[in-house]
Amino acid sequence: MLNVKIIKNPDELNMTTPHEITHLLWGTRSIPRTYVYIGFVPGDGFYVRMVCEEKDPRRTYTEPQDPVYQDSAMEAFLLFSHDGQAPGTYLNFEINANGALLAAYGPNRTYRSYFSPEEFRHFRPAAEVKEDHWSASVHIPLSILEHIYGPLDLKKGSTFYCNFYKISESQDIEHYAAYAPIISPVPSFHMPEYFAESVLE
Repeated sequence: MLNVKIIKNPDELNMTTPHEITHLLWGTRSIPRTYVYIGFVPGDGFYVRMVCEEKDPRRTYTEPQDPVYQDSAMEAFLLFSHDGQAPGTYLNFEINANGALLAAYGPNRTYRSYFSPEEFRHFRPAAEVKEDHWSASVHIPLSILEHIYGPLDLKKGSTFYCNFYKISESQDIEHYAAYAPIISPVPSFHMPEYFAESVLE
């Protein structure tokens, strides 16, 4: 169970406990230390900040919806409906060290829907590169979640599902890692059946 703190404002995000990405996948032998802060502000939405202790990350892409997974990227996938059979619609947020964000939603890897430019602006993607690490952040508004799912009534004790990833699909630096393990021989992060159950506290 992944515990997600209810916070009063985004300034409290860095006071939450980080969740480290430690499960190496599909032949990956090592990644730089990577960890995620996630918090929920009632009536506002989720705030996610991801940090990677990587020097000079590859950062080729600069535009919204660019294929940032070919750079050095960090990713957050979230799901708010699960009936025990079909996992349901989930959201993917993939970002590189330029702050270029790839975001979409849908029931699987192939059938994704993309956000309007107006919706996309509400995510406020940002990144910062320091000498020995880089970080990226995204805001996931409750209004956009409820546009997808309908009313969510998120409060203490509410559950949802998520996973966080470190990735590059470029052959010379190829690597894959996840917070929650993925038991599959086929490399894909689009497997909501392996998302971690999460609870607001």
